[in-house]
Amino acid sequence: MCLVKGKDEENCQNYIRIIARNEQGNLILCGTNSFKPVCREYGITAGSYSFIREKPGQAVCPYDPLHNSTAVYVDGDLYTGTVADFSGMDPIIYREPLQTEQYDSMSLNAPNFVNSMTQGDFVYFFFRETAVEYINCGKAVFSRVARVCKYDRGGPHRFRNRWTSFLKSRLNCSVQGDFPFYFNEIQSTTELVEGTYGSLTTHLLYAVFTTPVNSIGGSAVCAFQLQDITDTFEGNFKEQSELNSNWLPVQSVKVPDPRPGQCVNDSRTLPDLTLNFIKTHALMDESVPSFFRQPILVRTNFHYRFTQIAVDPQIKTPGGKSYDVL
Repeated sequence: MCLVKGKDEENCQNYIRIIARNEQGNLILCGTNSFKPVCREYGITAGSYSFIREKPGQAVCPYDPLHNSTAVYVDGDLYTGTVADFSGMDPIIYREPLQTEQYDSMSLNAPNFVNSMTQGDFVYFFFRETAVEYINCGKAVFSRVARVCKYDRGGPHRFRNRWTSFLKSRLNCSVQGDFPFYFNEIQSTTELVEGTYGSLTTHLLYAVFTTPVNSIGGSAVCAFQLQDITDTFEGNFKEQSELNSNWLPVQSVKVPDPRPGQCVNDSRTLPDLTLNFIKTHALMDESVPSFFRQPILVRTNFHYRFTQIAVDPQIKTPGGKSYDVL
């Protein structure tokens, strides 16, 4: 059937895209399964695997093995950033049964997911997407960090299966100056690491960014502080009041109470005012600054760009200092 639908032999195989271990110690595996995603659970006993159950992998695992997706298993739930359809036109951040708005460029606009992680009450997603706020000036890709609350239970009525806490901010990896030079396309992130930088002890993650494929080949590594990410989600929202107007910060008097995007005791009791606001105002006004206010590393090269990054945190030198090794 995969071949009949016009896909080639190589992509019509089963590519495992998700491996997670649940709280029972069982393995959860999801594969592309010839463009018909499927998930299975296996028990592990005495070094062998026993099949337990199988279910469709739609909205969890991508159809296309070349599609950039991410997944993280948190407190008994699988959170995924992927596409929910065969054509790849329906991007989704999903935790059964909650999802982002369907076919809504304000929520997700052709995203490429690179990583996801949990910290505190939230699950974070890192991706690049076509920037809806730049659309009046042409087409550009921006890097994002988005978050959802782990305790989100959806809203009442028509918001029943929708996130009530989905927000996103731009990640700013740029060389500063009167006209900053941006590395707009995030490719990979490390996990969150805790370390001491100068006199400050904080949580950082490192990420690789590149220039677009049709420009001068450039790569950069930037660091971001978890606190700076959190601060942008507490700042102003961004909005476009009319179709051809600029995107501007929302005046604080227009923001409903309780403030959209927070973790609340029961999201199903949130008023319609808050839910309608967050549906059209997922984007934050401030971008997340890089920790050192500039890239740690910049490379220009016509033949290659950086694609992956890993960190060995806080390695002590003979002199007693600690460094993150990238």
